[in-house]
Amino acid sequence: MKKSNIAVLIIAAGYSSRMHDFKPLLPLGKTSALKRLIETYQAHGIHLIYVVTGHRHEEIVATLKGYNVQIVYNEAYDKGMFSSIQKGLSVIDESLSAFYMQPVDIPLIKVQSLERLYEAYAREDKGVTYPTFLGRKGHPPLIAMKYKAHILSSDGEGGLKKVLEAFNDDAQYVNVCDQAVLMDMDTKEDYEALGMYETRGVPTEQECLAIMKENGVEEHIIAHCQAVEKMVSILLQELSSCMLIFDKNALCAAALLHDIARKEKNHASAGALKLKNLGYETIGDIIATHMDIDVDLNMPLNENELLFLADKLVNEDEVCGFEKRFEKAFLKYEGNFDAQKNIMKRLNATKMIIKKIENLTGKVFNYG
Repeated sequence: MKKSNIAVLIIAAGYSSRMHDFKPLLPLGKTSALKRLIETYQAHGIHLIYVVTGHRHEEIVATLKGYNVQIVYNEAYDKGMFSSIQKGLSVIDESLSAFYMQPVDIPLIKVQSLERLYEAYAREDKGVTYPTFLGRKGHPPLIAMKYKAHILSSDGEGGLKKVLEAFNDDAQYVNVCDQAVLMDMDTKEDYEALGMYETRGVPTEQECLAIMKENGVEEHIIAHCQAVEKMVSILLQELSSCMLIFDKNALCAAALLHDIARKEKNHASAGALKLKNLGYETIGDIIATHMDIDVDLNMPLNENELLFLADKLVNEDEVCGFEKRFEKAFLKYEGNFDAQKNIMKRLNATKMIIKKIENLTGKVFNYG
């Protein structure tokens, strides 16, 4: 199955009445919602891109000048989204295998999620492939072209959802670690939430949970990671008046994901690699040192040191203080010289990080 046989149908024809602004051209980062989607699909390797227009057609034509897309004008756009789906689908060549049905108001879908949908479709050859996030169905569905005639002949009552329900036996659901498959921008509040999500650059708490479940992380390890994340938040609060700038979102996500590969050899490095492969370079770098770290008292406190320390203050899912944690480790490896040496190195690093915090806050550290 080749991507050259796959198209995407981007629906950008509506009034955006609830938004009180024109969704396709709303800015997201350095571009617009519509351009962002086009660039995402191009990065995914899809070059048959159809954009269905209606309201403010001329503006979209002007803004997409130079983009390699086919613009399809729906004269009946005032009849709703389904009429635009039918109009766009009517011009797509039936010899193609399938098409993504992509509303313009769900603009932050990730390339990795599209890859998962495509791979599942190519492997299973199901008629409809839906993305799901933590059990909830999202967009875009990847729809086999064999259903073109069914969609075109529908009277539109109930929309595309109603048409596709008839083919549930030929559908598959693909888990993705991408909350954006559920995030639309029907209202100003939705749009603001998308903007905040866009600027994060790191997974949300729910995405961290999805990533852990995707990687088979057991519940007791998830509970440990959540406890470490809470400890990280406590440390950040203690340091809030110290004029240091930390990437709280990245650090909290790293805390939640730091043991994603705990069952694997060299799990800190293995976990870091998993996150970097998902595109989260910063989180991977923080996770990489949560087991072993070199601390320089003359250098500013950093995110890596805070995660290392938080992990050493939590035993399973309870805050226990580093002394109890290390006492337990020394007893476990009694008689093993190399292991004891590594434990002592980690203990010294822990004490040095605590010293940094005490120097910054001017207070005795109370979590040991």
